[in-house]
Amino acid sequence: MHPTVMLNQLSKEDRNFLMTLVEKGGPEPEEYKEFTAIVNNLEDEELELFRDVIRESLNENTLIGHGFVKPFGYPGDYSLIHNIYREYVNPDRRYSNWDRFFQDQAGAHAVRNRKDYFLRRCAAIDTPEEGIKRVLILGSGPATDVHEYLKSHPDSSIHFDLVDFDQNAIDFAKNQNMQFENSIDYFKINVLRFKPYQWYDLIWSAGLFDYFKDKHFVYMIHKYYKYLADGGEFIIGNFSNSNPTKRLMEVLSDWYLNHRSKYDLVRMAIEAEALEEQVEVDMEELGVNLFLRIKTA
Repeated sequence: MHPTVMLNQLSKEDRNFLMTLVEKGGPEPEEYKEFTAIVNNLEDEELELFRDVIRESLNENTLIGHGFVKPFGYPGDYSLIHNIYREYVNPDRRYSNWDRFFQDQAGAHAVRNRKDYFLRRCAAIDTPEEGIKRVLILGSGPATDVHEYLKSHPDSSIHFDLVDFDQNAIDFAKNQNMQFENSIDYFKINVLRFKPYQWYDLIWSAGLFDYFKDKHFVYMIHKYYKYLADGGEFIIGNFSNSNPTKRLMEVLSDWYLNHRSKYDLVRMAIEAEALEEQVEVDMEELGVNLFLRIKTA
């Protein structure tokens, strides 16, 4: 479709509103509702037009733009996740309102809640009197969560094995966890090919399985479950299909995930030959991130 025809599919009022947002570095809090309504009501054929109108903001200077540009080749990279964790806002007024908007969305809050959930699960198994506990993280990203845990638990008995395919993520994680190098091993490899050499008390994956189709999701459960130690647990994070920021993520950052329900998660665990009594599903406080928990028999 010719661009001028597409242009007519957004009202003049909406176009003017969007251009105003670009000029002032994003929406103010009182404009969030109107901006979100525009995004949620876009037709697929209007996406490129919409993105053209806000193009000046879709660059690496904004969190939405970082996701859209994908400087490391994939959405939700280690840099973006790290910045969500620390609630980073670009101080440049040309971009700061976009970042405040991004950080205020349910999806960003859920990612931070997901980190807190992980910290609680680590604390639950961290019993120095019982000896070393081992945690495997699939798709470890920036390892900011590991850094936060070890910093607040200097006498931790946990040893972490971190697996990520992105060398940039591994380098970043190593740099920020330099003081904890004796507690962490790094593996630069695709999780589909990684072969553990030991058993783990916790296998954790925060946001990797959202990208897998169901067949790969089931395969990964089946592959890694057998590496749980007695009393161990495999916990997989996945965005819920009730995520209210789904459309915002897709339109603004070209960030597409496989959203799933509690039923979907339980079904796939059982398809991977887990027993129903071994499986449960938790959620963080907003209900945006779900956690599939599979315990040893």
